Amino acid sequence: MIQPTSVFLKAQPKLQNRSQSYQYLIKMLDAFFVRVKVDTSLPQDAMRDEFDLYLIDSTNTDWKDLLPAELVQLAKQNSVVIFNADADAICEKNLLLNGIKGVFFAEQSPEDIFSGLVRVINGELFFSRKSISTTFNHMLYAMSRSQFSASNDSVNNDIDLSLLTKREKSVIHLLAQGASNRDIAERLNISDHTVKTHLYSAFKKTSSRNRVELANWAQSYMAVSLSLQNTQ
Repeated sequence: MIQPTSVFLKAQPKLQNRSQSYQYLIKMLDAFFVRVKVDTSLPQDAMRDEFDLYLIDSTNTDWKDLLPAELVQLAKQNSVVIFNADADAICEKNLLLNGIKGVFFAEQSPEDIFSGLVRVINGELFFSRKSISTTFNHMLYAMSRSQFSASNDSVNNDIDLSLLTKREKSVIHLLAQGASNRDIAERLNISDHTVKTHLYSAFKKTSSRNRVELANWAQSYMAVSLSLQNTQ
């Protein structure tokens, strides 16, 4: 059963010549849903509740280890589905753990995507059974570890943000958005070596072992979804 639904499709920029399948999918959405909006940028925060479902194009993205902070924040408040995914550039377990409702791969037909979207709208997850089982086992393990850590006073996730310098916070913000070291260096007008120095310091201060842990920490404890215009 198809419920009255408004859909926002976030397309990738600079993909002017979209495939016929892509265009056909948009026509199917227009035909069956109350409202469909296609744009290369997400709506402003105050307007995001206007849409029941967000369909995010992941063409030419590498989300194997880390999802953009903006996407993580969106999934906390809204139903989000990924499409045009590359199996080698995405991790279904990470998507599930971050609240994504489903994923469709580039080789799937518009009809398959539409059928899956209907299931998502009706409250189902659209992932492989193996991925759901793996994620469930991961969550059970994490819960058991969390209960152990809660009784161990040496474990403390409440990092004092004042320990981080302004530049370290800027680097962490950009890292959590999925930026590479080179991207961060260009954005902040600093050298690659300086970026590594700030990251090393941030690793120590947040007890993070690598970039993924630091980004996950940032997405939990910092307002990484805010505008990055003031991170210079």
